[in-house]
Amino acid sequence: MKYEDCSEASLSPVSTSSPASSTSPLPDISTVVFDSERHSAVEPMPRELAKARILMHLELANQPNNLKASDDAYTRADVPELFDHFIDTAEAWAGSSECQRVLQTWSPSLSVMHTFLLHGMLAFSASHLQSLRPWEKKYGLAAALHCGLSLQGFSATLSQRVDHDNADALFACCYLHTMLALYNKSRCDQASMVDNDFAWLRGMKGIPILQRTNVLRPHLNHSIWLPVFVETKAYSAEIGHLPTPTNEHSAAFPQIEILRAQCQVNRLDPDNDENPYAIPLAHLDRLSRLSSIGNGQIGMLMVFIGRMPECFVALLERLDPLAMRILALWCDYAGQVEQWWCTGPARQEAARLRRILQGRETSKTPDTLA
Repeated sequence: MKYEDCSEASLSPVSTSSPASSTSPLPDISTVVFDSERHSAVEPMPRELAKARILMHLELANQPNNLKASDDAYTRADVPELFDHFIDTAEAWAGSSECQRVLQTWSPSLSVMHTFLLHGMLAFSASHLQSLRPWEKKYGLAAALHCGLSLQGFSATLSQRVDHDNADALFACCYLHTMLALYNKSRCDQASMVDNDFAWLRGMKGIPILQRTNVLRPHLNHSIWLPVFVETKAYSAEIGHLPTPTNEHSAAFPQIEILRAQCQVNRLDPDNDENPYAIPLAHLDRLSRLSSIGNGQIGMLMVFIGRMPECFVALLERLDPLAMRILALWCDYAGQVEQWWCTGPARQEAARLRRILQGRETSKTPDTLA
């Protein structure tokens, strides 16, 4: 079986074409131990000071710039609610517990200096409130406004300057947009969506691309995000022997074995296998062996997307049945994570993929009544 080039292209707002973002293979941070002494003794900015500065920036930038024409319009008077909601939400709602802790602790301070994160933080908060109160239009308006401004500023920063001074803010923004990409995909008009629309995957691949950026690699071991980075260590090449699946999700294991045979995957060395299905199946196999799937496994789940090779995405866009079956199984696992941006959207995507597969199988079945 002959395979096309699996070298990874830029699959997110992170542009690898600029000199500042030239990339190398992903560094192995799977065995790094977080050492607080490596980190500067900088404390987060006091909450009310950060809020005041953010409000001042939005006033100077005239954002949002609409006059309050109706009760459901979004105005700057609503910003404190979004800010407070982002910090005060105690339930699991923003990735793993460690990811949520870092976001809620550091995003306000970093947002004062990096407006792309300011808008990302407000977009994430507004999107969550929109999911809770869909009848209040102002949250949808706020989410759309701030998401667009965040992505615009994020892309501009990547093309102009990427260094240790803005690295943590870039990672924070990337984590927020990784979650928003899946949530926003579920809000698209399903009737008008083309079958081969997998743009949401590209929006979820920013973290590993940033980690491979040469100028940021020396910063990884000193980043406030290091504890989150190492949450994916279950997928190190040194994982060793994997146990036989015994958990409630192991029903997928026989399907994975069947797929491995159909895809002709080298089970022993997937990382060095040119087969485009090898790496996705390897990560799917390891998910099937976890004792549980929940908030604590979000980092491990996202490795599947982060390490997905470009040639696998190309297969999805060509509606390759094997690739779609693999992605549908991953969505089944992601659907077990009980967070607003993940549960429903992942289950919806799994159902969509299986409808496409069923439709294509039906279209191939000859009409026996003709």
